[in-house]
Amino acid sequence: MADLVHLNASKVVAPGRACVRITDPDRHGFVEFQFSLGDPHIYLEMTLPRPAFEQFCATHNARELSADEARAVDCAEMKWRYGDEE
Repeated sequence: MADLVHLNASKVVAPGRACVRITDPDRHGFVEFQFSLGDPHIYLEMTLPRPAFEQFCATHNARELSADEARAVDCAEMKWRYGDEE
């Protein structure tokens, strides 16, 4: 289990596993997305035309984050920005 990156208590992603999270699916023919390797909390924000995005995902064998995984990333980002209010 030491070679896995934790998303939250119930989700893990293998190191080096490519993931994308689409943040704006149709920005005038472009796709805005976050691209990560292993840890979806650390990502690059990217914009590509739709065909190039599809090729990019195929080339990197990237999978899209689930809604639960995306929510976990958002929660971690909010805690980092504003602190833990628990």
